[in-house]
Amino acid sequence: MPIVEDECYSDLIWDNQRPPAIYALDESARVVFLGSFSKSVAPALRVGYIVAPWEFLARVLACKTDAGSGALEQMVLAEYCTEHFDAHVTELNATLKKKLDALLDALAEYFGAAAEFDPPKGGIFLWVKLPPEVDTTRLAQVAAQAGIAINPGAEWSVAQTEARRSLRICYANPPIETIREGVAALADVCNREFGVPSRIANVERTSSSAKGAD
Repeated sequence: MPIVEDECYSDLIWDNQRPPAIYALDESARVVFLGSFSKSVAPALRVGYIVAPWEFLARVLACKTDAGSGALEQMVLAEYCTEHFDAHVTELNATLKKKLDALLDALAEYFGAAAEFDPPKGGIFLWVKLPPEVDTTRLAQVAAQAGIAINPGAEWSVAQTEARRSLRICYANPPIETIREGVAALADVCNREFGVPSRIANVERTSSSAKGAD
């Protein structure tokens, strides 16, 4: 049985100590390693790669119909990465870690104990679990009307019962101040719709305005 190892976020890790890839541990030539520079360098490049035994690559090439990016982009990326990739990723990870810390602080301030999460050791997303009365699919729809973008958990998990009250927040692109403002605004929306959180920034909020409280 082949193993497909999708590692497009593996360079984004706070201590710069990546665990060994499964491909590096494979002694049976059955692991296919997929990587990408769209998360670590520039999303618009859309350049990825496959590391696999030639027997597998030969079959993949036969199915390939569109490179998805031009030769010029690939040449520029190859020249850039040769001298600058390691320093760039180190700086990028430091920036992402600061944004994550700002997100965690904002969630603690505006959601308090209503938001449960395990701080990740890397990447660009935070998985947040809210109380059972919150439907994050509905929350995402209402939040979008207020200019706030979140990913409802049901779109990203097969555990639908838990996912219904969970959400995925991307902190990669917004500046820190926008992250803080966004979390504060999301707490207001969530409180109006579901009465959660009952306290925002240590101020008691009534849940009588929540639609589910009628």
